[in-house]
Amino acid sequence: MSPTNEGFGHAQRAEAIASRLVGLKGIECLVFSDRVRAKYLSKLNLKCKSSLHGINYVYRRNGDLNTLPTFFRLILDLPYFPLDFLRAVTLSRGYDVFVNDYNPHLTIVPGVRTINISHYLPYKYRWSDLRMNFYSTLVERPIVYGERLRSLLRLSESFVMDIRPELVDYEKVFPPIARDVTRPKSQVRRELGLHRRDKLVMVTGRPYHNEKGGNEYQTYRKIAHEHPDLHFLIGFESNPSKLDEKMSENLRFTGYIKDIQNYINASDLIITRAGFGTISEAVVYGVPLLVFLAKEHMEKRKNALMVQDYGYGKIVENLKDDVVHTLEETDYRNHDLPKLGNGLDYLMRKLLHE
Repeated sequence: MSPTNEGFGHAQRAEAIASRLVGLKGIECLVFSDRVRAKYLSKLNLKCKSSLHGINYVYRRNGDLNTLPTFFRLILDLPYFPLDFLRAVTLSRGYDVFVNDYNPHLTIVPGVRTINISHYLPYKYRWSDLRMNFYSTLVERPIVYGERLRSLLRLSESFVMDIRPELVDYEKVFPPIARDVTRPKSQVRRELGLHRRDKLVMVTGRPYHNEKGGNEYQTYRKIAHEHPDLHFLIGFESNPSKLDEKMSENLRFTGYIKDIQNYINASDLIITRAGFGTISEAVVYGVPLLVFLAKEHMEKRKNALMVQDYGYGKIVENLKDDVVHTLEETDYRNHDLPKLGNGLDYLMRKLLHE
């Protein structure tokens, strides 16, 4: 399988799929990814080969896409794509299925059954939202129409994921893929020393540094100090140097967490950038979300809008107020959220029984 190298959501899906496959008798699985993602996946004892593939984007500190540097990086990367395609063809010899998630230049691998995983379904925007409509026209619709054409010509198969319940039909559009939970919620909370009434707030990914008045970490510290029953688990980096004051007992910086899906499942609230990987796992496990909105990162902006529009959580407006209010609201407090299954179950059926 081939997860793209933009973000870790694709690598997490590769981890979910490969972890299921390697446990089955008579199946060999190879993950083909860029060097950074291959290094991450190699920690999980999966068979990996590194490549040059994928499209790299350049972002500003607030999460917005930096268009001009991204364009030049794309131009520099273009010569590698044909070489990467040839390597994929060579590596896939002896394998029965090639799972592509999602590289435009690897959507068809000659001589091998190819399944393309994507979540690029166009979303409805206001007619005046020129950036979003431009993104939808330039990126999402060509992917959708390309998959339909390849499927019609029987050149490849598609596995399209979406978090909108009315679009999931289990034949053409599926729930998102999430990694299997390996430890029960009660065990994780017990290991963290949480009491029954305590609330666990999981923070993932680098902050966008768009909180008024300074760093998001300062806001988490204030909330933790004022609300001793709220426990923050910040899964990105160790205690930032900007926070010299003594940390509250209910504010922990964990760094990299190998099995973060177990902590997401055990949480009462997830605070994150609007990447599809974290959203997928929160939606599958039924945990409410607070998402930061990057106004000029089209995909994450769309994801954030869908999270809010479909009742999975909210877009952050005032971080401190939003954390407290979300945990107090009945629907989110009781996890009365739209329910979706794990798309991994459906992909495994597609892989093994077709």
